[in-house]
Amino acid sequence: MTDSISFFQNPEDTREEMLEATFYALRRHGYADLTISKIGNELGKSQSVIYYHYENKDELLVDLLDYMLEQVENQVPPPSKSPEEYIKIIIDEIFGSNSNSVRVSQVVIELRAQAAHNDDYTRLFRKSDSLIQSQIARTIQAGVDEGVFDVDDTSQTAALFHTVLIGIQAEQITSDDKTIDHVKDEFQRYVEQCLFSE
Repeated sequence: MTDSISFFQNPEDTREEMLEATFYALRRHGYADLTISKIGNELGKSQSVIYYHYENKDELLVDLLDYMLEQVENQVPPPSKSPEEYIKIIIDEIFGSNSNSVRVSQVVIELRAQAAHNDDYTRLFRKSDSLIQSQIARTIQAGVDEGVFDVDDTSQTAALFHTVLIGIQAEQITSDDKTIDHVKDEFQRYVEQCLFSE
């Protein structure tokens, strides 16, 4: 496994090693073709090691999703900067297009698609989505309180930011950087015209 994702740079135990192997196997094979055998090959250990900890592929993937979302949530710090600065940081995070963010987006989108058929995926995404939207809403409300932002409903604006994030994750898989740059320019125009006070 090369070009290690920041989540997995120093796996601390067998669980994190298995989750890392699952992440890369899922990227390589996709959900439909992913098997415990292929995860074992990525891990460099027998399937029995995985079956000792997990009953099946979905149980392992749900744990991977839980772990990844927890890592993402831990990277969303409380706003220590001004609301304007923090909103710019959020926009940069949404539209980040380095190789790590694209690889993570690929796996997140693959797993988000499973939420249509699996309540465990739905539950985890709803929990994570709610946390991220609440953080963005708090940042926007801080800007409103300071007279920097002019927003009637901070939760609706936060939902828009989050929806753009999910859309960009999908776009990173299929679109080129030029398309994403155009969307970023348009979104920044929206922020300047609709978020900031006159």
